[in-house]
Amino acid sequence: MARSNWLAPIAALAGAIVASAALAADKVTIAYIGGTADVGFYIADAKGFLKDEGIEANFVVFDSSARMVAPLATGEVDVGSGAVGAGTYNALERGITLRAVADKARNKGAYSYQGLLVRKDLYDSGKVRGLKDFRGLKFAMTAPGSNESAVLAEALASVGLRKEDVELTQLSMPQQVAAYASRAIDVSFLPEPFLTAAIKAGSAVQIAPVSTIRDDDVTGVIVYSDQLIKNRPDVARRMTRAYVRGLRVYVDALKDARLAGPGADQVIDIIAKYSTVKDKAVLREIIPHYVDPDGRVGVDSLKKDWAYFRAEGLITDKITVDQLIDNSLVDAAVRELGPYKPK
Repeated sequence: MARSNWLAPIAALAGAIVASAALAADKVTIAYIGGTADVGFYIADAKGFLKDEGIEANFVVFDSSARMVAPLATGEVDVGSGAVGAGTYNALERGITLRAVADKARNKGAYSYQGLLVRKDLYDSGKVRGLKDFRGLKFAMTAPGSNESAVLAEALASVGLRKEDVELTQLSMPQQVAAYASRAIDVSFLPEPFLTAAIKAGSAVQIAPVSTIRDDDVTGVIVYSDQLIKNRPDVARRMTRAYVRGLRVYVDALKDARLAGPGADQVIDIIAKYSTVKDKAVLREIIPHYVDPDGRVGVDSLKKDWAYFRAEGLITDKITVDQLIDNSLVDAAVRELGPYKPK
C-alpha cells in the first residue's frame, strides 16, 4: 500500500507531462508582406481557427515575395504568401521545391482591387483617355517578370501596341503614388490602398479596372515549403483547413465591391490589427480583392502569365504551371468542411 501511494504522484506527473506534450501546438512560420490580401491568415489566427487545429503561427514580415524563396527552400519558413513570377519557375528549375497550394488574391468583376491609372493632367487634357494613347508614355511597375508585366503586355496587344512602345521604369507602390504627384510617371497598375490614395490626392485617374483587361486575374497565392508538405503532412492539412475557414469569413464580408457584408466590421478590425493598413475608414472605402472561398488556385490566369514569361525568354519550358500548383490540400479541406455556402 505504501509503495502504491508513493508511486501515485509520480504516475500522475508522468501522465500530465504526456498530456501536455500531446496538447503542445505545432509551430508554423508564415512569411507575409503585410497587406490586406493576407486576410485569410489574419482571420484564421484572430478567430482561433489555427488554434482549433493545434497550430501556433509565427508571422514574419518580408518586403517582397522573391525574398521568401530561399527560406522556403531551407525550411526556415513553412508558408509563403506572395506572387508567382518568372523567378518562381526559375527557382523550381534550380531544384528549389515549393508548391502553390491555395488562392490568395484576384481581380474579379467588381472586386478589381487593382486599377490602371493615368496621371490626372494627361487625362484632363484629353491626351490620354485609353490604352491606344499609351505610346511613348512612362509606365511604372514594381518588378519585371511579374503578373503586372504580363497583364500590361496583354492590354497593349489589345490595341496593337507592344511593351517596347512604352517606357518602363521600376518603382515601389508608395513611390508610384509620389511619382504621380511629381509628374515623374504617366501610367501604372496600382492595387488598393495605393489606388484610392493616388485618386484622392488628385494626381491620378483610373481608366480601367484590371478585371476589364483580364478578369479573374490571379495576383497572389499561398505557397508551402516542400519540408512542410512531405515531413509534416498532417500539419499542412490542418493549416489549410484553418486558412480556408478564414477565407470564407472574408468572402462573406464582401458586398457591393466593398467590405460591407455580414461580419464586415469584425473583418475590418482584424485587417487593421494585422496588416500595414491601420485606418479603418480606408478599409471601408477601398475596393477589396476577391479570393476563391474554397481556396483553389486559379490555373488559367497563371498559365497566361507563364506563356508571357516563356515568350519573353524569362523562363524555359522545363517547369510548367501544373508542376507548381497543388490543389489537393484545399480539395481535402473542402471535403471536410463542405463546399462554401454564402451567408
